[in-house]
Amino acid sequence: MANVQPILYRIVPINPQAHLFKVRMTVPAPAADGQRLYLPVWIPGSYMVREFARNIVRIAATCRGKPVRLTKTDKHTWVAAPCAGPLVVTCEIYAWDLSVRGAHFDTTHAFFNGTSLFLRVIGQEDRRCEVELLPPVDN
Repeated sequence: MANVQPILYRIVPINPQAHLFKVRMTVPAPAADGQRLYLPVWIPGSYMVREFARNIVRIAATCRGKPVRLTKTDKHTWVAAPCAGPLVVTCEIYAWDLSVRGAHFDTTHAFFNGTSLFLRVIGQEDRRCEVELLPPVDN
């Protein structure tokens, strides 16, 4: 599995006044029949239902620069239409949770727990992941 490309996550704090992170995930080899993705509803160590997906303000997908249809199948799961090539999913996520369980971003700092930002690629849980964290965008 050494030559398998990782799933890439790029995190950019884009608007401290609106408390928004932009998350771009690239899945190098999406499932041939359509890639399923989801955010968890709880976090290990804190077993209350959290519903992190409710904080997704925008979500869209592309493949080789062309739009890919995303279908929301329940409160926290999406299916991307089949595509040949890397699948890129971009989300804007509202971050105003001052606990260690979620995500927070304002003019003084940014913080996130992966469960609140990283979409899970169903069926590719064993694939290596890389995270790129960029500085805030100047507004």
